[in-house]
Amino acid sequence: MDLVRKILLEIESESGGFSYKSLENEGFSKDDIEYHLTIMLEAGLIHGVTHNRSGHHYQLIIPTRLTWAGHDFLDACRDEGRWAEAKEIFRKAGGVTFDVAKQVLVQLAVSGVSHYLPGGALGA
Repeated sequence: MDLVRKILLEIESESGGFSYKSLENEGFSKDDIEYHLTIMLEAGLIHGVTHNRSGHHYQLIIPTRLTWAGHDFLDACRDEGRWAEAKEIFRKAGGVTFDVAKQVLVQLAVSGVSHYLPGGALGA
């Protein structure tokens, strides 16, 4: 999940095109990045151009932009405190699927804004 979040942040911030360098500098392998780009494209988090390569495990994905779903997930996990809180919940649960992770992040976001609303509840 950390790599998914970092890739989304990288794509959002890079107007000149996506680069593996900063993620590789954080200790992620090129294979891990390529795999995650592939599944993120399949999950509809990003748009990208795919290139088949012989002798490689995964297609080369050149991400072009985030999708609406990618922006939604990134907005839910952008805040470092919320992200740390969510990761602790994931750890205690013994791991979660992407859909559950997104629901947890959305619930934490709702909790974070609900005290600003009249009555202190969202959707009540």
